[in-house]
Amino acid sequence: MDVDVEEQNLSSHQPPSMFIGGPAKAENTLSGTINQNYESKNIAVWGNNDIAESSTTAPWVWFLIGLILIPLILSIISSILFAITDSGLFTEISSSNVANGDNVTIDEQTFEVYIFTMPSNFDDQYATTSSYWDLNIESYTYSNFSWWAYISGYNDVSQETVLDDSGISWYESDSHGDMQWETDSDNPNVYIRINENNVFVAVGDNFPPPTFAMYYWEGASNNTLPFLACLIWPITIIGGAIWGIRTDRKPLAYGILTWGIVAMLAVFLFTFLWFVG
Repeated sequence: MDVDVEEQNLSSHQPPSMFIGGPAKAENTLSGTINQNYESKNIAVWGNNDIAESSTTAPWVWFLIGLILIPLILSIISSILFAITDSGLFTEISSSNVANGDNVTIDEQTFEVYIFTMPSNFDDQYATTSSYWDLNIESYTYSNFSWWAYISGYNDVSQETVLDDSGISWYESDSHGDMQWETDSDNPNVYIRINENNVFVAVGDNFPPPTFAMYYWEGASNNTLPFLACLIWPITIIGGAIWGIRTDRKPLAYGILTWGIVAMLAVFLFTFLWFVG
């Protein structure tokens, strides 16, 4: 391989000429120049190109997402938040964890005692609110309520107390519905007492055992969740429209604004009819 002498004086940016050949007596010779890639570019050859197919979402798809899908998702989220608020999650404590206790004698009558172990926060909530509360004891057998008794009050317990043969105080329960001792209010068949997180229930003769205890109180409902359920709608309308425009997804913004304007007009019309009517 020989380099022409006259090409040694060429500029360094101009590729040199080279002679490629075999032995001196060879009949076939190949001559040409070498082009150097000074920009270090990667040039792919056939079969070696990794070309990814790019996909774009049609404008009408973005419009339907903003018009139908987003308000549908918001409706589901709002419904869940309202359902959690109304479920009693923040105003009820219940337990079905019941065990047998020692029998007691009240007014010369023997009662079987059952002990409910309530959740750890029961002792902090029991009879501490100035609003109404009640503690319900239920007996549920064979798909029917056998009996349902309760004690209640406003801070203090409203029911009368009685002492057993050991000098322990019990509350005389009241009844829900058609209960046996409604005909003899001076001789109830269910007594209740509280000791920290334990609810003791004394049940008279011929009464099935209790199966469920639930403590309910008013005035402690959570107003944050309903507020969030309403707040996410205007936030989504404003934020979604801005995001759609800034990311060049204007059909999405148009879809959100369409149902947003309709919703605001509906609220305005309802409010107007409410005050006028």
